[in-house]
Amino acid sequence: KTGEYRKYLLCLIEYLTWFVQRIKPLMDMDADLQEEVNQVLATWESGTVPGWPKETGSALTNVGAHLDLSAFSSWEELASLGLDRLKSALMALGLKCGGTLEERAQRLFSTKGKGSLDPSLMTKNNKGKASKEKEQLRQRELATLEAQVYRLADIVAPQRGATKENVQRKQARTDGERDDSENEESEDDSPDEADDDVPYNPKNLPLGWDGKPIPYWLYKLHGLNISYNCEICGNYVYKGPKAFQRHFAEWRHAHGMRCLGIPNTAHFANVTQIEDA
Repeated sequence: KTGEYRKYLLCLIEYLTWFVQRIKPLMDMDADLQEEVNQVLATWESGTVPGWPKETGSALTNVGAHLDLSAFSSWEELASLGLDRLKSALMALGLKCGGTLEERAQRLFSTKGKGSLDPSLMTKNNKGKASKEKEQLRQRELATLEAQVYRLADIVAPQRGATKENVQRKQARTDGERDDSENEESEDDSPDEADDDVPYNPKNLPLGWDGKPIPYWLYKLHGLNISYNCEICGNYVYKGPKAFQRHFAEWRHAHGMRCLGIPNTAHFANVTQIEDA
C-alpha cells in the first residue's frame, strides 16, 4: 500500500462525500466521519482494526538461536560449528546470514563484546525504531481513510443497489421493448413540439400576451364579436366598440377624410358613410 493507494483513498472520499451531500444535504458528514476516525484510533493499539492486524514482530526475531560468544576466542573456532549453526546465530541477531563459512564466522565473531552492532552488517529488513514508528503512523492513517470509505459506502448502499437493478433491468430488455421505450420518449416530446406550431383557434379569437387565444367570455365582454364597417376608411372592419371609437382619431380615417376634402373634426364624429359626410 504505497502513496498512490493513499491518493486513491483521498479522491474516493472526496467524491463520496460530494455525492452524500447531494442526496442527504441535512446529514452532518464531518461528525460522522470523525467518529469513525476516533474508533480506529481507539482500537489501533489492540490490533482489532479490520484488515490491520497487530504486528507480532519481525520474522528474524523469531527465527534462529542465540549463541554465547564468550566461549570462543577466534572466528576459526566459530567456523567449526558449521554453516547452519552460524546462520541461526546470525539470524537471531538480525545480521546478514549469507556468504561462505569463513565470512559468516568472521561476521558473527565481530559482534563479540559490542553493545551496538555495525549497521552495515544488519539486514535491510531490520529497521530502526524511528523508521518503525513512521511506518506505524502511515499505516494508521491508511486505516482511518479506509474506515471513512467503508462508512460512506454504507451510506450510499441503497443508491448503489438501485442503480445496479436499473442497469440490469435495461440490459435484460429485448429489442422490441427498447423500441417501445424510445417511442414513449418521442411521444413525451411531441407536446413541446406542438407548442411551437400555430395554437388551436377555431373561432379566430384574438391572441393574448402569451400568444394563445383569449377566453371566449372575455372576447364577448369587450364586444369583440361585433363588427363595425367604415366606408371612409376603405370599408375597413373594426372589431369592438372601443377600437371603432378610437379609429376616428387614427391616420386611416384622417386620410379618408382628407381625400374627400372634408376636415376631420369633431363635427364628423361617428360618420362612416361617404354620402353622410
